[in-house]
Amino acid sequence: MKRLLILTMILGLLFGVYCSTRALTVSAYAETRTVLILMYHSILRDPARTGKYVLSPDVLESDLCYLMENGYETVLMRDLIAFVRGTGDLPEKPVVLTFDDGYYNNLTYVLPLLEAYDCRAVISVVGAYTERYSENPDPNPNYAYLSWDELAALRLSDRIELQNHSYDMHGQPGRNGSARKSGESEAEYRLAFESDAQKLQDALSARAGAAPTTYVYPFGVIDPASRALLEELGFSASLTCRETLNLLTVGDSSCLWELGRFNRTGSKSTEAFFASVPKQYA
Repeated sequence: MKRLLILTMILGLLFGVYCSTRALTVSAYAETRTVLILMYHSILRDPARTGKYVLSPDVLESDLCYLMENGYETVLMRDLIAFVRGTGDLPEKPVVLTFDDGYYNNLTYVLPLLEAYDCRAVISVVGAYTERYSENPDPNPNYAYLSWDELAALRLSDRIELQNHSYDMHGQPGRNGSARKSGESEAEYRLAFESDAQKLQDALSARAGAAPTTYVYPFGVIDPASRALLEELGFSASLTCRETLNLLTVGDSSCLWELGRFNRTGSKSTEAFFASVPKQYA
């Protein structure tokens, strides 16, 4: 009887250790996620245009097939933010599809493919480009950009989320993306950066009904002062061009800043491209 009692106690102790370890494992998984973010730009049918920032609709479709077949689920920036804030969850293998600059061909080719494969994507807009093609409409997928009205229509789709890629820091003379100009004072930089970012926030709100939560750095160039300014403006996250995976942790808002993305060049097949993504995730 005494031996049976001792054996029962040992088994109980082992079971308790197992349950505690299991609970810690589940808790740790629930509180962190590794997130893959892909960076696309222009989608064109002309093979002569294929390059570092251009790929064909067929290759994009192949990418979507790969992602679906390998258990990935597309999410948006609002999903990442909700997860970190503890107000939402993420799938086991989340992936964010981002399309920079706001090309008209994102409407022509991307949206139908998102609908066909039940996917979602982020389109990051450059305000000056949108303004130009709103004033002079020219809906040609080979070179045009989306107008305010087209962005408003896209926002109504549950497939698309609009984000801020600067109003015009892609093309300001003497400035490299969102970085400080040579000789520019802190006060001058603050005024230039904040006014540019806010100008697009206001335009997207008034003309497309959108309220971007994420700043997408032009050319991936980051000024050390920019994050604090973005936080003051009410942004919750930012995207760079650094090719790295992202580890998100519930309760740690800092992990949403300067998130890495893998540029999807048109020169690689789907298989070759995803083979270049870190193996621990792909």
